[in-house]
Amino acid sequence: MSMTLKNSVEFQALDRLKALSSVIILRQDLEDLGSYRQISRILNKLVTDKKLIKISAGVYAKAYQSQYSDIPLIKGGVDLAFRTALKRLNIDFEAGSAERAYNAGNSTQIPAQNIVKLKSRCRRQISYGNNRLIFEKNINAR
Repeated sequence: MSMTLKNSVEFQALDRLKALSSVIILRQDLEDLGSYRQISRILNKLVTDKKLIKISAGVYAKAYQSQYSDIPLIKGGVDLAFRTALKRLNIDFEAGSAERAYNAGNSTQIPAQNIVKLKSRCRRQISYGNNRLIFEKNINAR
């Protein structure tokens, strides 16, 4: 590769993404590589190339290509990615009441949706396709 390609912001961003072990990528992870517009262009290109999936404002998930369709899928699954995103954004939460009841053995119904109970304020939506992280009782803050 030529020297200019290795020094490009895009090449550095790809290197950084490979080095990050987390499935969730925040805009802040790439902030020091270039200007706001450069980072936006790189992130948009990666979303177009189906290497990243945008799940919220400034929050992206690493993706892989489904072997059965042209749809990119989130590595590790949607539920794990949503909860990891909350952790990376420093938002305190706990499992929803239905999940807690199932885990404690008080219910045999498996929770069908990803519902969390927030312990700190969160005014954003986290979603991908038809999957959406639901805040218990629609309460955004405690």
